[in-house]
Amino acid sequence: MEISIEEFEKEVLKVLEDLPQKFKDKFENIDFLIEEEGISPMIKGKSGGPRYTLGLYHGLPMTSKTHRGQLFPDRIIIYKKSIEAVSRDIKSLKKNIKKGRAP
Repeated sequence: MEISIEEFEKEVLKVLEDLPQKFKDKFENIDFLIEEEGISPMIKGKSGGPRYTLGLYHGLPMTSKTHRGQLFPDRIIIYKKSIEAVSRDIKSLKKNIKKGRAP
C-alpha cells in the first residue's frame, strides 16, 4: 500500500497524539523524523520473506542520561516505504506505525 508523504505524516501525528499521557510525558528533547527509504532488508524473517526496519532510535536510554542536560536531541526515524511494504491497508499502516515493528 502507498500513500502520500503528507497523508503518512498525518497518520504518524495521529498515532503520537493517541499515545497515553504517561508516554508523552517522556518525550523530552526528541526529534521525530520521517524518511522515505528505510534500511534495505538484508535478512529473512521467520516466514522466509524480507525483514524490514520500520524505525530506528538514535540516542541514550532514559536510564543512562544525566541530569546535566543533553546537547543534542534523541531521534526517532520512521521509515515510510518499509511501513507501507508490510501494511495491507490504512488500518494496518496505523498499527505498524504504533508498534514500530513488522508483523
